[in-house]
Amino acid sequence: MSKSLKWLSKNNKFEMVFERLTLNKDLEDCDIEFILLCAILFVREYEKDKRKTQFFEIAYYISLKIGISYNHYDALLDLSTNFGLYPITKFIVDNINKEKHSLNNFSIDYKLDKFKHNDIYETLDQKNSRISIIESKERENCFIAPTSFGKSSLIKEIIENDNSKRIAIIVPTKSLLVQTYRFINGNFPNRKTIFHDEMHNGSDDFIGIFTQERALRLLKNKEISFDLLVIDEAHNIFDLSSRSLLLTRLIRRNKNRNNNSKIYYLSPLIADTNNLKTDESQYIHERKIAKNIKEPNIFEMTEDGISYNYNRFLDKYYPCGKYLGYLDYIEKNKKKKNFIYLRNPKKIETLAAEINENLPFIYHDNLDSLSDVISKNVHNDFYCVEYVRKGFLYIHGKLPDLLKEFLEFKFKDLKEINTLIANSVILEGVNLPIDNLFILNTYKLGAKELTNLIGRVNRLNDVFSPDSGDLSKLMPSVNFVNNKPYNSKNGNMRNKISKLKNNTFNDEIKNPILVNFDIESLEDKYLHSDNATTSNEAFKKLSIAEKIKEKEDFLVYGENEEDNKTKLVFIEAGVDHIYKDFDSTFLTLDNRIYSLYHDSNWKNLDTIEKVHHFFILGLEDKLTNSEFSRLKHEKARSFYRMFNDNTHKYSLKEHISEMVRYFHSIKNTEKGKYFYIGESYGEIQKYNPEIDTWSKKSYVNLYSKEPKDLVNIALVKIKIESDFMSYTLHDYVNILSDLNLVAEDEYNTFIYGTAKKSNSEYIKLGLSGSVVTKLEKEGQLSNLKINQFGTIIPNSDFIDYSKKQDEMVLFELGKYIEL
Repeated sequence: MSKSLKWLSKNNKFEMVFERLTLNKDLEDCDIEFILLCAILFVREYEKDKRKTQFFEIAYYISLKIGISYNHYDALLDLSTNFGLYPITKFIVDNINKEKHSLNNFSIDYKLDKFKHNDIYETLDQKNSRISIIESKERENCFIAPTSFGKSSLIKEIIENDNSKRIAIIVPTKSLLVQTYRFINGNFPNRKTIFHDEMHNGSDDFIGIFTQERALRLLKNKEISFDLLVIDEAHNIFDLSSRSLLLTRLIRRNKNRNNNSKIYYLSPLIADTNNLKTDESQYIHERKIAKNIKEPNIFEMTEDGISYNYNRFLDKYYPCGKYLGYLDYIEKNKKKKNFIYLRNPKKIETLAAEINENLPFIYHDNLDSLSDVISKNVHNDFYCVEYVRKGFLYIHGKLPDLLKEFLEFKFKDLKEINTLIANSVILEGVNLPIDNLFILNTYKLGAKELTNLIGRVNRLNDVFSPDSGDLSKLMPSVNFVNNKPYNSKNGNMRNKISKLKNNTFNDEIKNPILVNFDIESLEDKYLHSDNATTSNEAFKKLSIAEKIKEKEDFLVYGENEEDNKTKLVFIEAGVDHIYKDFDSTFLTLDNRIYSLYHDSNWKNLDTIEKVHHFFILGLEDKLTNSEFSRLKHEKARSFYRMFNDNTHKYSLKEHISEMVRYFHSIKNTEKGKYFYIGESYGEIQKYNPEIDTWSKKSYVNLYSKEPKDLVNIALVKIKIESDFMSYTLHDYVNILSDLNLVAEDEYNTFIYGTAKKSNSEYIKLGLSGSVVTKLEKEGQLSNLKINQFGTIIPNSDFIDYSKKQDEMVLFELGKYIEL
């Protein structure tokens, strides 16, 4: 029941004082007294009806602003103490009122000890919610809390207080796998902890940290199920994406196999827990921390260079400055750790180049050293080699994972690096010390996405840190920067800013497997709409929803029928999506299994040729997936054969050099002038005479590129093709392996680069093939062993060896080995 408070602006006195408060302008003592009396009235109104949350929020905003801007903390101390915002109370008592040795302070401090947990002070809501979740006897539970409200420690307590043997924690990205693994492994050293399906060796007692893909691969063994399932970032289940459907499939399949299993949904972005249901009969016990103690300080710069401070309570924009443009605004409003958000990888690099032109070098040993490390391990012409010497860097999803994670780590580790330009890869990655956010593009940023993005700024452990804590961090700076080069056409940022007015949002249920998916609305539009376009669009969406539902039901409930076994293998891997008519194609594929198994020529084919012969040969006219259908060309197969070999045997720098050599060999040809790189990085279109149409901008002209640009295109191409190998080609090799059409040694050589079990075991545990090859060449594998809990244990010789490695090699080793 949150209603607008815009009516308050009708009171001239309130409007005048509130504007000055928003802009941090001087206030007379009588004005401070007036606005604090207003806050008291708002609190009383909230106490009469707790649904009127806007009244509490504006009272909290006033108290916080008066404390931070005018050094009057009594009101904030009273409000935080009376409403259970105890971390604030503790901070004021210890750091601001510490000179006041009053009996009242002693009494407050004594009471606060009841809310100390794992060296932090919890809010009243936080403590009650945590205990309720931990002590819940329900099979399904949901914990909804703003970002940085102790999710990791809650997972730890859930596991400690549960007797489950087979536990799976599902994280949304690969970058979170190792971070979560290290946390869990450190807290449960005497339990087997795994983060890859192939690390499971038949044990019936383990804690697995998986993406939904890896968890489902483990569940290909029908004898396995999880007793306890923890879903991180559970709001992702609402989307209509392949990964959301996989997450739903995982939950349903596990529940179908193990009706006694427990599940915990964790998220900062769920409005209604009932929207998680996949079955009408479900009951999900919910605990929600409604009060977010961070209140963002929102600014907007319009294209004419005027900046405004936005106040969400009155929905007012107050002028506060004038700038020459977006670069001038960013430079003059930077803080210690700045995050510039852009959506498109290519535009991220363009902005980075622009910023680079306008910044001087920073002469500092840490930056020089980092630049040298990146040059040594990546390439001297990688753009960030120069950028880090100026105190900034960029990351996006088209950089190789290890490089991206290393750059994130260095942004976190080095205070001299003050700016990071990135896209949504940051939203579900490691926690970074960001104290200032610039948003240069708002495309596809709704209320939820903006809330998640803003939640990355000033995490609570930074706010209340004993060493660097500062209550002003409870008002993180968020800057919406209008600009022509990087924002979408006609992108009006005020439309997006207005979504933050009420601190509320609705769940958008796009996943047709969920109970609350609104299929009736689609049916109504299809059957009763007077607009033919609306009706046709509704029919298409309805057909897609019905097909998805039918497919997912088959995969979940049909797995125990022997007749479905082979078809399940194909559909599970998404093979049904690459053919026009899968049902008829399946008969062809099914017949091939037996004939090829007994074909003597089959065994002489290499792995990529086997994929081509089984899935493509003779079926070219039925293929619908243009990316996969490239393998019908011999040159494409040769490229991926070479690429796979290079991935396993070369370091990243060597791989880049090989790719650049390849570019030079084709740059003067038609292929080089129209080199495919994908939409997120493409610059030019290509005409296709077969269908008389132009493609999207998915190509680059290698002939027109400078040598330095070729290096950075190579870096992106390696990531794109690595993803194709990992998420597409490997899946098809897995199918052939499941069908006994690829032998174990061949499978391990293709996937891991080696048939040596001793080597592949380390690759399965996370180390890259190139690092394992390096360790083998330098006689270091004998200095490592894998213990009974799946942890890599180094001896003293290896630890001495690791100290001689450069930072980036040490970073990779340290991810998986306790050094």
